[in-house]
Amino acid sequence: MRKCGSFRIVDLDMCCHSLDGVLVLDKPEGRSSAFVDFLCKKILGVKKIGHIGTLDPFATGVLPLALNAGTKAIPYIKSGRKVYDFEVRFGIKTDTADKTGCVVSTSGIIPSAAQIEAVLPRFIGEISQTPPAFSAIKVGGKRAYDLARHGKIPAIKPRVVNVFDLRLLASSPEYKLRAEVSPGTYIRALIEDIATALGTVAHASSLRRIQDGRFLLSHSISLDALQERRNNLGGVLISLEDVLDDIPVISVSCQDAEGLLFGRCVRVDFSGDYGVYLASAEGGFLEIVDYKKSATNSGGIINPRKLLRKNWKGE
Repeated sequence: MRKCGSFRIVDLDMCCHSLDGVLVLDKPEGRSSAFVDFLCKKILGVKKIGHIGTLDPFATGVLPLALNAGTKAIPYIKSGRKVYDFEVRFGIKTDTADKTGCVVSTSGIIPSAAQIEAVLPRFIGEISQTPPAFSAIKVGGKRAYDLARHGKIPAIKPRVVNVFDLRLLASSPEYKLRAEVSPGTYIRALIEDIATALGTVAHASSLRRIQDGRFLLSHSISLDALQERRNNLGGVLISLEDVLDDIPVISVSCQDAEGLLFGRCVRVDFSGDYGVYLASAEGGFLEIVDYKKSATNSGGIINPRKLLRKNWKGE
């Protein structure tokens, strides 16, 4: 393996688990995250693909894709801060809060760069935000965007999000900003709130995610490049072990790995804190387990939770 940013990148000709892991795609504009999953699944010929952190269809940039066994690890991949570059068009409000929607109102008030910079500090820190009507939030068991598309205004409750940094990058030809935010923050809603503070309306004319937690744009590959390199992903696929390297590892024997594989609890000569661990065995076996220290004897017990890779004998 070799280093790339904070990750080790798998050299596929040296690894028998070549298509288990995470691939960071530079998502193109005009495609939904689910459709990108479908395209990449066909391109790579893998059985399973799932994205980590949805992007709106009009948005571009960092979209981590979990491949095969990587899909089982999605709930355990820690979500981190997200960074977006986005352009704002003032004076026009759309029903989707982006350029793909229908115009619902206009305003002749176009703020200056100085006016924008003056209000941005109000939106740094913990703020209350109401997600857009056209969002994946569930309302009464249905997606908000499905209700909105049928002319029903979903009643979405405001939520507290955190904006760690917000700055104006450029003011010509359009206003370009960068925001570093907590998971669950909607940039489209942030734009509308900024516009309201300036006494006008606005929408997102472009949105690009340049970071999603530890996944960076520098780790990414375009859809076209993926098509060209579909038979050789060496240098771009991030291993399961590295994606989950914030979870401590317990090394087990092949015999113990077999027991875990069949759902049995296993006693291990390990002394650590109670919690979630990765059980790893020679040959590639990898499973997420719960560890509990023994109250009477040395060592402890591990209980199987989620099998990631079963080929503990290289199968």
